[in-house]
Amino acid sequence: MSDAQRWKHERIAIYGGVGTNFFLGDLGGGAKDAAHYFSLRDIDWAYTRPVIQGGIRYRIIRDLSVKPYISYARVKADDAESQSIGRQSRNLHFRTNIWEAGTQFEYYFIKEKNLGRYTFSSYKGINNLSAYVALGGGIFYYNPKSELVRGDGNWVKLRPLQNENVAYGYVAGYFSVGLGMKYVLTERWSLGIDFSNRYTTTDYLDDASDIYTAKGTGFDDKHLVLDYDQGIVTDIYATPYPAGTKRRGDPAYKDSYFFTVITGYYKINSVFSMPKY
Repeated sequence: MSDAQRWKHERIAIYGGVGTNFFLGDLGGGAKDAAHYFSLRDIDWAYTRPVIQGGIRYRIIRDLSVKPYISYARVKADDAESQSIGRQSRNLHFRTNIWEAGTQFEYYFIKEKNLGRYTFSSYKGINNLSAYVALGGGIFYYNPKSELVRGDGNWVKLRPLQNENVAYGYVAGYFSVGLGMKYVLTERWSLGIDFSNRYTTTDYLDDASDIYTAKGTGFDDKHLVLDYDQGIVTDIYATPYPAGTKRRGDPAYKDSYFFTVITGYYKINSVFSMPKY
């Protein structure tokens, strides 16, 4: 069977992956604001958290595949770990579990190679490598929590508190853009790595988006006094901001998060007949 036709008999594979994620939103981050489009400069590397993913891959045509999947991720950010003195002073933090159900379409600009049962030529090194660009999307569940006293282990759900007088939901959508590579190991097994940025439809993944409301929940305003002479943040709680002060977040951009996932693929329909002589 020719390589040009063989992909039709190898359309389906199951896959699983593990990796890491970074939050890109209002809380935490680095010294600079995010550029919002595949930006890495606002990542707080100390808050790398795990991702687990699994699904099915189906080849629609030779160079185009679709992958429905489910994912679990723990997302976390903390102003205290930011390199920005302004964010340190704001002094908010959060974490949430994320459960995704989505689909990703992959176009292979470096074509996939096949290792056949009766392959006599050498398929080594770069010949086994393929690469793709990806677009996708789906929905996800989230439920941000925080500690009143950082480190006490008592995580409180933030949504019911409505710290910004907004009753946001538990479910939101996302659109993903990514790149990936695959390496063929055997006739059935492949190993890959996938990078994708998830742009969400919510700015409340971290419970912070816009203004202070002076609700007095204990989680809405915990900002600390800045020592401008020395350029440091003290451990003294400042007088709460009056309602309407626009310093709690930036509503101009929605929250996003970045996945890096190492994946293993197993073909479940590689059926070939012996060549006829």
